[in-house]
Amino acid sequence: MPPPFARKPMPDRILLAEQLRAWRHQVAARITDEFLVRHPDWVIRYGDRARHFGVEDAVYHQEFLAAAIESGEPTAFASYLGWTAGVLGARGISQAALRETVDQISVELQSMLAPAPAADLAAFIAASLQESPLGAAALAATAGSGSGGSPCAITRDGALSSVQSLFLQAILRGHRDAAVLVAVESVRQGHPIADVYSGVLQESMYEVGRLWETNRITVAQEHMATAITQYVIAHLYPLIPTSSVQRGRMVITGVEGEQHQVGPNIIADVLECAGWDVRFLGTNTPIVGVLQAIEEHRADVLGISATMLFNIPNVRRLIARAQALPNRNLRVILGGSAFRAAPEIYKELGAVGVALDVSSALQLASTL
Repeated sequence: MPPPFARKPMPDRILLAEQLRAWRHQVAARITDEFLVRHPDWVIRYGDRARHFGVEDAVYHQEFLAAAIESGEPTAFASYLGWTAGVLGARGISQAALRETVDQISVELQSMLAPAPAADLAAFIAASLQESPLGAAALAATAGSGSGGSPCAITRDGALSSVQSLFLQAILRGHRDAAVLVAVESVRQGHPIADVYSGVLQESMYEVGRLWETNRITVAQEHMATAITQYVIAHLYPLIPTSSVQRGRMVITGVEGEQHQVGPNIIADVLECAGWDVRFLGTNTPIVGVLQAIEEHRADVLGISATMLFNIPNVRRLIARAQALPNRNLRVILGGSAFRAAPEIYKELGAVGVALDVSSALQLASTL
């Protein structure tokens, strides 16, 4: 049973979330100083970096907390805590330290709020902790899958597992030409291009993320792998077959503030393969630019990607502005990891659905 606050109207949730965002830097500084007084060994261990990283992490925790409160989903914050516990654990930082920081944040914020919202916040954090690895239950991982039969549908080609392994090795070792060769030759040998996007590129990027989270690769390696994958996408695009079906016009963009581009780029290419006239705007696109593209392209559908939960407010603002455009009955679809823990929020945001991978994007688009 979700805490009562999670069932409150969205304006109430937004109000509290905005208060938390306004205070996040001062709260982070205060609780980090208190933490280091109680744990002087951290200063010995990390030196001057102890306070810098402590404040940085505490700000990040509060940004995700605010976004989860706005979504009304304790599970969203629980998912973030589970992910963070894994990342920090791989770097030798205990779950107890993370739990202590979350408790500090809760106490500090409650002291700054009026009694009613303070009680709401305490209940929300308690519910999130209970569902996270820091509480009683561990979160279960979920994954989507799909199937299809055309060159632009997912057929779950088992033969691509070895191809995906080769591609992953190439992008982790910085071999751009090898990565392009593996992907392009797979298409030329008859594998559906949607399968290559999904089973090779998408799965490899998932694995890169898992390797970084468990501290098995560096940030530099993660960035390199991502850059090479983007390079490969540019080489795959000319191989997309021309569709005999015209389904409509679509603009796909990463929301303002979003830095992740590979996912929406893959979706844009696969949907173009499936017959959509797609204009892909990249990521971190200002709202004014998105609105202009919708008008110029005469789009029927707007696809918005967000990887980080704290970008949900920007998603909300973009949808409101886009749906207010005159003479345009625009439908909105959402995608990205930000919606994994709060998939139902799309209804409150005014979208028609959420797609979390290539397969579900094809399925959702087919209903439009």
